[in-house]
Formats: sequence, structure tokens, C-alpha cells
Amino acid sequence: MIRFLVFGDLHYDEVADGDRRIEEILANAQKRDLDFIVSLGDLCSPKIENHKVLNRFRSLGIPFYSVIGNHETDNCKLNEILDFYSLENPYYSVVCNGYKLIFLNTCYLRSDGKEGIFYKKNFKSEHALYPIVPAEEIRWLQEELNDDMKCIIFSHHSFINDFPKRGIYNREEIRKNFAAGRVLLCLNGHDHGDDYSVVDGIPYMTVNSANYAWLGSQIASSKELQEKYSYLQGMLQYKQAMSAYIEIDDSEIRISGMDGEYLSVTPEDIGLYDYRWNGVSIKPRISSHLIKL
Repeated sequence: MIRFLVFGDLHYDEVADGDRRIEEILANAQKRDLDFIVSLGDLCSPKIENHKVLNRFRSLGIPFYSVIGNHETDNCKLNEILDFYSLENPYYSVVCNGYKLIFLNTCYLRSDGKEGIFYKKNFKSEHALYPIVPAEEIRWLQEELNDDMKCIIFSHHSFINDFPKRGIYNREEIRKNFAAGRVLLCLNGHDHGDDYSVVDGIPYMTVNSANYAWLGSQIASSKELQEKYSYLQGMLQYKQAMSAYIEIDDSEIRISGMDGEYLSVTPEDIGLYDYRWNGVSIKPRISSHLIKL
């Protein structure tokens, strides 16, 4: 059996209450007998002064793993990000209690037939296809999956979100390597929303942000909304720091999510009455699921 806590998209540097949110996540973790904690990317800016963020998560004395998010790449090169997280490689695997944990780096692009690394939002160039998993990483992943171990796959971007520029561009090519019963669960962040589906017998879950739903372009689409809500900088914050507790054994996967509320402004206030954005639900919650194996 393995037990872990997972969260995503804390965006520590972007809000005034980042420290409170860390403490809420840690308080949730301390209620459990955990094997490890996972951040699904966009944790904080990877700079020296933010080592305090890593130190807080590592203070529980259990492993703390992280994948690289696109916002880590905004101002830092890949080698700087690896140094910050004390990683040798941008994608890696770990064995825990007989299960293999696979941590992918999905922050790559393809432009003019060449693969490149995210840096300073270069993925927004006109001809770029993104996000992708590059050929070298796919070969590594195929080798990692070529054994009898049961795997949990963690990534920043989604393997199933079809909304433009959100899900991994070459996701169908990669999913062909996933076998039901061997890949037990795929978890991602990035979309700042809650989503769950099963494809070819494999469950995929988007874990909601520990901070906010980003609706900047919706606000910018209306002069009235822009004038009224420009102070939000596109962020509709959740009151609670969202995280999920997951248990996996030979018979089932138990995902214990949480329900919350918006801190102030809601999607309805800006005209999104269906609470949908970028292909996912932006209700302030992480859904719970019981998955029989």
C-alpha cells in the first residue's frame, strides 16, 4: 500500500497568503500516515529565497517530490530549476512500497520540427506546438514501463484534456504505451480545475489548484468586468488550499478530495454560470473517487 498527499499550482509568489496555504496543506498532511507528498508543478519561482518553501514541505521528514510546471520556466533555465529542486534529471522515477512513481517533465515545445525547452514563455511563439513530451523522454518512459511494476504517473499537463493548448500535444502517442492494470493512475495539475475520466481502463485526474482559478481573459473580454475586477489580476482565489489524499493497495484506489468555496469573487460574478474553463470544472473542490482494481 502507498499513501500520499498531492496538490498543484500553489503559485506561491503570486499571492499574499502563500504561507498560509502551505500551512493548510501541511496540516492536512499531518493528519495522515503518509509515504510522500507531491507537487504537480507551478509551486513557486525557483530562486534562492524560495528555498524556505521547499524546507517547509520537507520539514515533515517524508519525501517531497515535484514535477516542473510551465511557470517555473518563466524566468529560469532548466539547469537552474534542477538545481533548485536538487534534481539530476527533469524526469525521473522512484520506487515506493513496491509501486513505481513516474514524474514527467511536459514543459517542452516543437517548432519548425525541432524540440525545445520552455523558457520565458517561448511556447507562445506563432508556430510552436505545445506542450509536448520530447522523443528522448518518451523512449525513457517506454523503458520505465517495460517491467512488471505497477505505476502512478505524475505530470504538470494533462494526458486527456482536448482543450486547445492545454493537454499534452502528443498525448495519444504516449498513451499507447499505457496498459490498464499496470498504469494505475495518472495525475496532473496546470488546468486550475477539477476533472476525472477513465480512458482505456486507466483513470486520469486533474487536481485542482491549491490557490485559484485563472480567468484573466474572461475578465479582459469585457470593459465592464475589467474595470470592476482588474485588481484580481485574473485570479479568482479559493478560500481553502486544495489538496487530495490518495491510498492505493492491491484492490482499490481511494481518492479523498475536498470541498471549498471562493474567497470572494466567483465565476458567476463574471458570467461563467456553468463553472467551466479550459475544459475542466472550476468549482472550488477536488472530487473524491473510489476506483476498483
